[in-house]
Amino acid sequence: MAALPLSRWELQNPQQLAELLTTAQTWKEIEALGKAYPDWKREAWELLSPEKREYIQQLKQWKDCPTAQKFPLGCTVERVNSAQGLTGQVISYWSAYDIDYVMFRVGEDIDWCRAAFLKRVKAESQSSEN
Repeated sequence: MAALPLSRWELQNPQQLAELLTTAQTWKEIEALGKAYPDWKREAWELLSPEKREYIQQLKQWKDCPTAQKFPLGCTVERVNSAQGLTGQVISYWSAYDIDYVMFRVGEDIDWCRAAFLKRVKAESQSSEN
């Protein structure tokens, strides 16, 4: 579910803005919310947990990266030629020697793979995993 900026009158306080910020999947959504509610930005930020702040900072850091656009944080991915069909939730990215990599959580383990060797699993599959 993506966070979409609501009319100013629909949010009643910074706590609601903070909750909406935690559902954002792109930096563009974060920026739109900040512009829609400039008076509450600072207070909403202070209400976020350190983990949620880090998540938002990662969105900002990777906002212009095609890999992050293709595989947003939290989306479900699978290796292209996976014989086991294991899926994981995207948690981070990195780039080395002009190659983009994606880190993802598979159960309690953390795995990584070249972005070129991953595919995004559709939303129907994601809902059946939960």
